[in-house]
Amino acid sequence: MNSPNTLRIGFATCAILVATIYYMYRPYAWPTGMEALGCLIAIVILIVSGVLVYVFERKPIVAKHHKNIRIGLLIGLLWTVEISINNIAHPPLPFRDIIDDIFWAIIAILIWVVATVEAFKTNNFLAGFLSGCWTGYASGLVACFTALVLIVFAMPLVVNDPLNMKEWADLHQTLHYPSMAIYFAYQTFAGAMLHLVVLGGVMGALLGAMGAIIGKLLRYFRKNNK
Repeated sequence: MNSPNTLRIGFATCAILVATIYYMYRPYAWPTGMEALGCLIAIVILIVSGVLVYVFERKPIVAKHHKNIRIGLLIGLLWTVEISINNIAHPPLPFRDIIDDIFWAIIAILIWVVATVEAFKTNNFLAGFLSGCWTGYASGLVACFTALVLIVFAMPLVVNDPLNMKEWADLHQTLHYPSMAIYFAYQTFAGAMLHLVVLGGVMGALLGAMGAIIGKLLRYFRKNNK
């Protein structure tokens, strides 16, 4: 299976998981309310992403970046490890924040390196920038998928987290949610979309631009020092 197909299947699967979360976890305002709106927006983002991959699959904006998409999907497994550590091992603070920061830094560096190498090899800013975008977005998709699967199939891991239990005990009287599971389902859902859009797409674009600039500069200095 080629990389664009994997992306399309990933986006479609995530859209189905979001719809499942909307059906399973019903806050007081269900079937309307902010949670319903959030699910609708998420489904639109996922469907539009899949359609855009399909439309541009045979054009250079996608066709030349199959390798970067594959790399991004592999990098995204680091997000899976980070999410699994938090929700299975339940490390206490401040170790949890330290672990999160380490994984974030490693992933950011890897995306930046991919963009820098691509720009250096091709001497093309756009190639480096797009490689960062695709690598970042693909990695974010894996993180999003992991978190959505956690909500649908492993919610007991989330509600048994001591930090989450404390948060619920401190705030549940003011949160207006029927249960802890429903509250943290939508908290985790928000985190899933944050990983896709911000830590995937936006961070990938920023690191892609930075890497493209550095790659072009390295290529320039190499050329002029020969």
